[in-house]
Amino acid sequence: MYRKLASTADRIEAVLRERRAPAVVVGGRVLPGFVEMLLRPAPGTRVSQLKALQADLALALGNANVRLVQSGEHLAVHIPRTQRSVVRLSQLLQRARQAPMHTAMLGLAEDGSVLMANLAAPEVAHILIAGATGSGKTVLARSIVLSLCARHRPSQFGLVVIDPKQHEEDAFAQAVRRHLLLPVARAPEEAQSVIARVVQVMEQRTPHDAANPRVLVYVDELADVCQTGGSGVVEQLTRIAQRGREVGVHLLACTQKPTARAIGSLLKANLPLRLVGRVASPEDARVAAGRGGTNAERLLGSGDFIAVSGATCIRFQAAYPDVI
Repeated sequence: MYRKLASTADRIEAVLRERRAPAVVVGGRVLPGFVEMLLRPAPGTRVSQLKALQADLALALGNANVRLVQSGEHLAVHIPRTQRSVVRLSQLLQRARQAPMHTAMLGLAEDGSVLMANLAAPEVAHILIAGATGSGKTVLARSIVLSLCARHRPSQFGLVVIDPKQHEEDAFAQAVRRHLLLPVARAPEEAQSVIARVVQVMEQRTPHDAANPRVLVYVDELADVCQTGGSGVVEQLTRIAQRGREVGVHLLACTQKPTARAIGSLLKANLPLRLVGRVASPEDARVAAGRGGTNAERLLGSGDFIAVSGATCIRFQAAYPDVI
């Protein structure tokens, strides 16, 4: 492995030298989904010069999904691994046993730490998971839900599930059954009824009730639910996103392409944490992340995600839900 890293470093430096943007590889590490090589630009080399050479590096390294990203004080080259390691939810739960209440496990971050989201924090109170088919949206969402169920009693955490994919009574449904506050909604009319019920209960709660229990509303295929439910459902989901955090009600929603037209601009604006998987184009990446420059179109799929919250963007490998 050391020889391979050294050879990769030599190739990177050679390409940059030939393109008159010299930089030195000052470190590297093997992560679950990719190898990270850290660059230190030579005097006179601008970061913009290096970023412009992403396609050249991809060609030299024989991998179209090479990315150049900021990593702390360095610029990093991310090279996908041929065989990626599985990040198991059970292992993350063991490592994060002392995490605060109502904290969900997302996966393993670039630095090897467990990436978590505390629902009580305003910047992650509601979560939007976006990505193309095969990016791993549903697997990530299920890991988030299962991590919360595993760490809390039903009196501490309640769950509402809206699943138009017709996932019937699978292992996931069995695993979360004790925490379900309402039957799983699958048909459009069931989804409308459940969302209306959540809003009704939410309006009766006060900030004093926020932890008794906290409630997560998990909506798979958000765009489909909004389309079939019409403006009434969009308005009710928006109400949850606007007021829910202060009374302990949170949204977790998945969709392929979260355009304002598909889910409503106000609803989208009130989902502060974006978990973005592989998308088809830079424009799709901008729509999903809420800003440009994330390179989500170069992610690998199958659990390779970025977490975007405000100015923060963290790449991570989503947890696989092996606890069911």
